[in-house]
Amino acid sequence: MTEPIEGASPTQERRPERKPGYVEVLRECPDYRLLFLARAISLLGDWFSVIAIIAMLRQVTGSSPGAISGMLILKLLPIFLAGPLAGVVADRFNRKRIMVTSDLVRAALVLLTLAAPLTPRPIAVTYVLITLQVVASAFFEPARTAALPQLVPSRYLAAANALGAVVWSVMFAVGSAIGGVVTDAFGWQVALTIDAATYVVSAALVVRIALPRRKVRGTIAADWMTLTGVRDFREGVRFIARRLDVASVLSLKVGWGLAGAVTLFLTLFGERVYAPWGRPDLGVGLLYLSRAVGTALGPVVARRIAPEESPRAMRLLLAVSLVWGCIWYLGFSVSHHWAAAALTVVLAHFGGSVVWVYSSVLLQRMVPDQLLGRVMSTDLGLATLTISASLWFYGRLAEAGADLGALVRMTALSLLVPAAVWWWAAGRWPVGLPAE
Repeated sequence: MTEPIEGASPTQERRPERKPGYVEVLRECPDYRLLFLARAISLLGDWFSVIAIIAMLRQVTGSSPGAISGMLILKLLPIFLAGPLAGVVADRFNRKRIMVTSDLVRAALVLLTLAAPLTPRPIAVTYVLITLQVVASAFFEPARTAALPQLVPSRYLAAANALGAVVWSVMFAVGSAIGGVVTDAFGWQVALTIDAATYVVSAALVVRIALPRRKVRGTIAADWMTLTGVRDFREGVRFIARRLDVASVLSLKVGWGLAGAVTLFLTLFGERVYAPWGRPDLGVGLLYLSRAVGTALGPVVARRIAPEESPRAMRLLLAVSLVWGCIWYLGFSVSHHWAAAALTVVLAHFGGSVVWVYSSVLLQRMVPDQLLGRVMSTDLGLATLTISASLWFYGRLAEAGADLGALVRMTALSLLVPAAVWWWAAGRWPVGLPAE
């Protein structure tokens, strides 16, 4: 039990600790501020890139759901494949150097993509370069999320992760909107060049971060299992198997990933249904913007209406968020006006962003530092595998001519499954407690 403060009144003793604000986190944690800015700038370029690649594929193949879903899958699936090694690397080596290297490699690969249409097989070359770029990203993200507890105190973690969701969303919104305009006005080549430049700026900012030293492990055996990372990866898997509460949290992003095909649906609806003045790039940008707004607002609203972060509160908040996303994507499937469709997308992604942010916060609090990189990469890898499977499945159905509204409804209803699984699992193994 907490000891009362000497000289404090009973009211003061019972007063809960004030939650740190977003500006306070940025002001009090200068190294986190640098990482925040670096990620914001690179994310801006990422969304320029997505719109640009879609425009390039349209130029080469026409508006093919198969080509678009293939590109979206390749933006995700390599994260799952590279995840085990990326997690081991994040736990074994300097996380700042990993992030800088990832940024510079991605800048080079984006520039190479400019030449893809000049090759005999432009689609194949584009897909290979996208795959390599995403593999490089797979090393950046576990290093970044595992570094957060080193850069901010524990009580700032929720705010820092919420800020991460906000900046992802704002850059998604700005990048999608401006990227659509830039691609439409100047061509996809200019948009890709801007993307490459943002990675260079991000690397320059990350270099300035003073990342605290971590505990160095003892002498590492020189056997093949250790050198290849198999032993370290197995250690992470065993930790998850022992901690069923951690495994429960890992189910959250996987569950939201069942609806991962919404990105494909937003693209197809933007091109075919909501293309202002017949300009598909602007239509895609509009619905991507709506998704971004919802993702930005979700964690901010959640922290106000559900300030308590106890295991019981987290169980309810995350279950409701999955059901909430289901309800509003059902609304999207029957919308007949662009404004109504945009509003339902905003509201649906309130739920998605809460799932994404709070599952990360729980893992960062529950998993010890020496295992955090592997657990975070597993979390991201399993989520991207599920999203990729969803994109492939629904992409095939859309390519075969299935009704898009019916496919959206199927996607939305799939979210009820992880909601039920989470409610049961979190009730049986309460989450949110630190590692032993």
